Formats: sequence, structure tokens, C-alpha cells
Amino acid sequence: MHPSLLIRRLPYEEPYHTQLEFIVSNGLLAVKVDIYCSVRDIADIGNALVTFPKEIGDQYVYEYGSEDPAAKFYRHLRLRAYTVGSVGHCALQFTVNLNQPQPDEGTTQFSLKADPAEINRLGELLVTFSQLKHLELQWSPRESCLLEAYSERDA
Repeated sequence: MHPSLLIRRLPYEEPYHTQLEFIVSNGLLAVKVDIYCSVRDIADIGNALVTFPKEIGDQYVYEYGSEDPAAKFYRHLRLRAYTVGSVGHCALQFTVNLNQPQPDEGTTQFSLKADPAEINRLGELLVTFSQLKHLELQWSPRESCLLEAYSERDA
């Protein structure tokens, strides 16, 4: 298993909102989670990642939902792009909480190492993906693509 990100768009109340299914792996750990978000969120994340990082120590955070049970969110997803060290290395961190009671609970947090250019490429893909012409985004540090139909791939 290699580091990868697969995002499937499951059309829902478009063009304003959509359902996204994330399947993410760092090569050792993997998670699958879905969220309902604004289509504008997809473009905003993309635009932030296209220019990431602006300097050493930079970070970008997108957060959907909450881990707080009192908030009663369907899911919690936190995507954090951050720099590692002082020579330009970066990573994407995913934090997920399914916000379900036992025995259906699930929480995880892990990072994928990526060079700035690879994160910028993910940003470009997300900006295009936000135009709602593709159903699937596949990204890894080595390759990426947008698909107009769902693939058989699951990570």
C-alpha cells in the first residue's frame, strides 16, 4: 500500500452542497470517511494548497464538524497541511472521528509526507474538482488524475 488520497463526489444538493467520500492512506494506516460540505469548501481548500507553503512553519487547516459529542456533528474531518523541519519538507495530516457510539466508533490521525509541489498539484486538482465535472479525484505523491466516473479502486 502506498500513500494516496481518493475523493469521491456523491452529488447531493448541488451546486451548493455535496457529499464527499475520502479514502486516505499513508501506506501503513488507512481511513474511509464521508462528509457533507459546501462546494465552495472544495475550491477554498484547493486554492489554499495551490500556494502552500508560503514560508517555513506555515500550515493550513480545514475542519469539518467537531469531535465534541454535544455539537452532534455527523462526522469530524480535519485536514492539516504543514511544513516539517527547515528545508521545505511538508506533510498532510488527516484526523477523523466517525462520531459514533461503541461498537461503531472510529478515530484516527496520521500524516502523509509530500513535497510542496505535490501538495500544490493536489490543490490544482481540488480547484478543478470543485467545478463538479468529475466524480473522482485520485492523488498520490507520484501521480494524480480526475475521473468522470467512479473507479473500482478503494485506496
